[in-house]
Amino acid sequence: MSSDLKSIIDSWKMIRNLTNDLLESLPELMLKKTVGKNMGSIGKQFRHMGDMQLCYNKAIKTCKIDFSKYRRDYSIEDSKVKLKQFLEEMDEEMYGLTEKNNNIEIDWGFAKISLIDHLNFLIQHEILHHGELIVYIRSLDLRFPKSWEDIWGPLNVS
Repeated sequence: MSSDLKSIIDSWKMIRNLTNDLLESLPELMLKKTVGKNMGSIGKQFRHMGDMQLCYNKAIKTCKIDFSKYRRDYSIEDSKVKLKQFLEEMDEEMYGLTEKNNNIEIDWGFAKISLIDHLNFLIQHEILHHGELIVYIRSLDLRFPKSWEDIWGPLNVS
């Protein structure tokens, strides 16, 4: 594995750890909460991140991104255990795929991109959802885990 690929995977692990830390810190009943019309629940945010990673993983196998082919198992949205298991499964699959397919290009329609750029898009997608989750957590007067403040600065303000 190249040092560039190792670096992007290390960046992914850091961002996904933040996702996992936030999920772990939430009371399970809060997974059903939303902050507005068409916003979905907190649990949906976590489920969606896993669903999108499923698409990214499939793209590593097929060399073409297709966002229409994800799981959408809504039954996991209210369960921390099921959400954590799903995210872990997606990570394990991705790590195996990147080791076997580290020199591929993936067709994104507008261009064929490297695996590193593909994984960078995945990181950007996860961070986009972190921004949305900040709105949820602050709107619902919940607290962020320490790991979030270590990375994003003071979030638990009164």
